[in-house]
Amino acid sequence: MSHVDDIYEHPIQHHDPQEGFDPTEPNSHAIWGFTAGSVAVLILVIFAVQGYFEQIYKDAVYERVLSAPSEQLRDVRNRDAWNLSHYMYGDLDKTSKRVRIPIDKAMQMLADEAAAGKLFYPAKPTLPKKEEPAAAAPAAAAAPAGK
Repeated sequence: MSHVDDIYEHPIQHHDPQEGFDPTEPNSHAIWGFTAGSVAVLILVIFAVQGYFEQIYKDAVYERVLSAPSEQLRDVRNRDAWNLSHYMYGDLDKTSKRVRIPIDKAMQMLADEAAAGKLFYPAKPTLPKKEEPAAAAPAAAAAPAGK
């Protein structure tokens, strides 16, 4: 027995070298046909999936953006437009003494006040501190420490 037969549990059959190898060539026409068919199916699947997702995207855009808004949303928008364009008390029993004015009138009043320089800012006007040079800052800090 040879060394190779010792490694395996079953005997290895050695063939006659005169047998050679399979003399037939591979069927190249069948291989090329299979390759072309596979590429064609792949391209078809790619276009089908792309078309499917484009259709899903178009449907989603139409549903969320282009479709007519619901009746409830239209009512809310109409109410907001009316509130922005009409005078109204702050509350219905008129106890708050607040009056709502139309937005166009409010913007015009604000522009007129800005042009006249009458805008109110809830802060006192202050002057910014003067910046000290960088070399003078350490000397000023050392002087109080020496006192």
